[in-house]
Amino acid sequence: MNRTYGETHNCAGCRFWSEMVATSHGGGVVQALCLAEKGPYSGKYVTGRATCEVWKSGHFGAVDDPPNYGEDVRAAYAEEEAGMAQP
Repeated sequence: MNRTYGETHNCAGCRFWSEMVATSHGGGVVQALCLAEKGPYSGKYVTGRATCEVWKSGHFGAVDDPPNYGEDVRAAYAEEEAGMAQP
């Protein structure tokens, strides 16, 4: 499953579904590390189909987006939450 940039309300659309830390066992489904600070999957590998209550739209990308480990993305989300940026 590919990232959906906020278009789906599951992990694939969430900003906390890692772009840098992922795994696939035996060529199976990709699981990425959940980077949410709180929630049922925090610090665990999860598929893009999972859902939880701490989901936040990932329309700018993941909070650890390459090439700068999400510095630009985290700043864009902070500006948006402060009411200064639009998705």
